[in-house]
Amino acid sequence: MFFFSVKMAESKAKEVTQVEYDFKCASCNLNEKAHYKGTTPPFSRNVILKYSSYVMKDPFSPPGKGEIIVLGADCAICKKTVCISKECSLFYSKLFCLSCVYDSIDKFPVEIKSKVMQVKNAI
Repeated sequence: MFFFSVKMAESKAKEVTQVEYDFKCASCNLNEKAHYKGTTPPFSRNVILKYSSYVMKDPFSPPGKGEIIVLGADCAICKKTVCISKECSLFYSKLFCLSCVYDSIDKFPVEIKSKVMQVKNAI
């Protein structure tokens, strides 16, 4: 009986609480469940992201493969949650929402400015 209760305690200690985040893009309203927020998803193999991101397990890959889908991140300036769509955000060492990019366009390199203006004109 004692052995059984020790085994039960060990298994309960090993249980990991699965946290889900309600990811919602502030720009396009993409709404999805994220399984992780950070740079090293525990369910993925050898993936280290450059910035803290909202990540979900890839529902189209076989279980246990560790494939992920990066949904987006918090804007480096205003902290609003944005997806990685080019209509919603810009990655330049960090992720920025396009509202902050437009407001701070003079702080970006010339090459970035021209690409941003192309996207803005296409929308």
